[in-house]
Amino acid sequence: MMRRFIIRYIAIDRYPFRFACHRPHPFWVGSDLRKLVWRASIPPVAPPETFPLRYAPFRLCYLAFVPTVLFFLFVLLPAIAIAADEIRVQRVEIRGTRRIDPAALLSKIAFKEGDLFSPEAVEASIQALYRTGYFDRVDAESEGSEGGIALAFVVHERPVLVDVTFEGNKKIGADSLKSQVDAKMQTFLDPQQLDDWTRKIKAYYAKEGFYNAQVTPVVQRLNDEQAGIVFKIDEGISMRVRTVRFTGNRAFDARTLQKQIKTAPHFWLTSWWTTADRYQDAVIDADIERLREFYLNRGYIQVNIPHPTATPSADKKWIDLTFTIGEGSQFTIGRVEVEGQAKFSSDLLREQIQSRPGEIVNRGKVLEDRRRLAEFYGERGYLFANVSPNWVPAGEKTIDLVYQITEGELVTVREIQITGNDKTRDRVVRRELRFNEQETINTKQIRRSYQRLLNLNFFEEVEISPKNVVPGWVDIDVHVKEKLTGVFSIGGNYSSTDRLGAVTDVTLGNLFGRGQLLRAKAEIGSRRTTYAFTFREPYLFDSNISGTAELFNEQRNFTSAYKEKRRGGGLTLGRPFGEYENASLGFRVEGVEIFDVTTNAPKLIRDQAGKSTTHSLTLTLNRDTRDFIFDPTEGGKTTFSLEHAGTFLGGDNGYVKATGTMGRYFPLWWHHVLSLHGRVGYAHGIDGNRLPIGERFFVGGINSIRGFKFGKAGPRDPKTDEIFGGAKELVFNVEYLIPLVPEARIKAVLFYDQGRGFDDAERITFSGLKQAAGFGLRWFSPIGPLRYEWGWNLRPEPNERKSVQEFSIGALF
Repeated sequence: MMRRFIIRYIAIDRYPFRFACHRPHPFWVGSDLRKLVWRASIPPVAPPETFPLRYAPFRLCYLAFVPTVLFFLFVLLPAIAIAADEIRVQRVEIRGTRRIDPAALLSKIAFKEGDLFSPEAVEASIQALYRTGYFDRVDAESEGSEGGIALAFVVHERPVLVDVTFEGNKKIGADSLKSQVDAKMQTFLDPQQLDDWTRKIKAYYAKEGFYNAQVTPVVQRLNDEQAGIVFKIDEGISMRVRTVRFTGNRAFDARTLQKQIKTAPHFWLTSWWTTADRYQDAVIDADIERLREFYLNRGYIQVNIPHPTATPSADKKWIDLTFTIGEGSQFTIGRVEVEGQAKFSSDLLREQIQSRPGEIVNRGKVLEDRRRLAEFYGERGYLFANVSPNWVPAGEKTIDLVYQITEGELVTVREIQITGNDKTRDRVVRRELRFNEQETINTKQIRRSYQRLLNLNFFEEVEISPKNVVPGWVDIDVHVKEKLTGVFSIGGNYSSTDRLGAVTDVTLGNLFGRGQLLRAKAEIGSRRTTYAFTFREPYLFDSNISGTAELFNEQRNFTSAYKEKRRGGGLTLGRPFGEYENASLGFRVEGVEIFDVTTNAPKLIRDQAGKSTTHSLTLTLNRDTRDFIFDPTEGGKTTFSLEHAGTFLGGDNGYVKATGTMGRYFPLWWHHVLSLHGRVGYAHGIDGNRLPIGERFFVGGINSIRGFKFGKAGPRDPKTDEIFGGAKELVFNVEYLIPLVPEARIKAVLFYDQGRGFDDAERITFSGLKQAAGFGLRWFSPIGPLRYEWGWNLRPEPNERKSVQEFSIGALF
């Protein structure tokens, strides 16, 4: 019986011959041959005369075989192809799969059992399997079968990607490069994707100024089924900006425009520490927006600034930038109108608008007007009000400013849904919210609720999202992400005032999820030893009254003249009297001991040596509008406290002490912050008592006047130079905060301080205040706030230091 097969190869001695035509054609052969070839090639064969002598008997066979082949290709093969048209496929199967179900691939095959065989269908099936992207190679084989043939598609799966790494990347981190490789692990490795990833990495390097970067992908086979990719990178040299030019600018000179952008020409003195002269595409794009904003805020509303021309040098080490600016004309405002409003009068809405007729158009001010109008509507329940400022031409260089308002419907809160609080109880979150269900929504109250939740310091993230459910109603989703609030720490701290200290601290900031604070702290240092226990309930008995109880035992020796020990406790009750205002009343009982008094100590201290008791009442009024109390950028805090200690309360010491502090924070450009602080204090003894040494004001140090040691900006003994504090104080601080690494909350600070402590007989005056200025660094590190500040005494007296460096590391809490 004749069977149909595939010819794989025919070998004459050691010289193989493969046979095929452009398209595969089956043919019938005798049963002694077992395979049939679909595609093959005839490799070059050495001519007969070069054959070794031991092959001479086969030369005749070789010469006879060539005509036979030609006869087969041009005479028999067409006839065989005609006969093949009647062959039917009896069975189709997939072989070689490891991770893919063969049944899922059968849909790609153009044959079904019983179909007529077709070479074109075989080729189409192979191409369909290739297009799945799962295989490196696909072979088709056939075997004779009763009444037809059996087809088998043998597949060779590509390896699965399990890792992507980088080698040679020194200037750009692996995380940045991985963002360019959108590779999914445990998927088949596609060579075409590999080429795309390589191009993306090279393009990213070019954007960062590395035009000579070379990227070579290497596929490392880990086993038969898995592979990893290693991108070997030669970064080359980053291109530096040699010159920055501006063309087309008439209204502003090049020096003014250069100040608006971050990219700057190379300067030998600063190039070693700044990256401003590095060519970076992302920075260039941002510079274009900065220039556009600069012009739009000055009335040039038709300004056009395309991408600058970048001309690299011959050695590709330098690049020359040219910004071409189409300024257009400067426009002024003709009229300012509001349209589309129905709920509120035009005059009331115009009060929210800062832009005025006759002014030069300022895009920044227009956007602020838009925000203020939207906020006006949002605070009155129109959450979805839309405000669109339109610039309507009114003359050659004049426009009318028209704010088109779509008011929408009045919106009411239907439900408040709290999510993410696995530990914190719902009521702890709800009591900080300033909006309620079934009330008209107020965007100002939503913003305030967000601030209050953040200031709890219980959550890493807070999101408040209104969701439109039906017309006129919204559900508000309050989603929080909790952070660790219970901490046990053993660490240390250091400050130029307290010196080195060891700290053990146990703090439960959200006790049992109730929002309560429980803290036990022990600090042992060279100048201060403190043991303290504090418990705080912010909503006592579920009311709006807070309660704080504390016990303490403290010993201090800030000078070599004496030591002081305090033991006691206190209870404080507080109550809010507004959204930002609160008041508190505290009662304190403590025992005070002044001991180890030296003969060089001032008489005021020697007179108070020994033990005494203090019982006092303190009234505190506070207003706090800071956005985030732990690192504020706007708002302010004002505090006034009055403490009265007298014998009628059962204590030995009698005095009155009043202090007032005020601080304000002003957000500036690029997240810079200007901070202003002022503090004034006054105290004196009553009932025939002198003011206790521990209640006096010690001015000087990192927390008051920098550039002076602790207490050195106040009264001192003229003979021994020992400090004994003042009965009055006046302190002013100006700080300019610059974020260096915003993600890590690292900031630089420039400061100017002015102040002084005054003796009992002195009056508080502005003349003769101590002055200091300097700079510092601040880091809100995982181990607590870290501060380093270097202050210079601007008017040093003969016995004063010219500068003081101070730093402190907060304890672990």
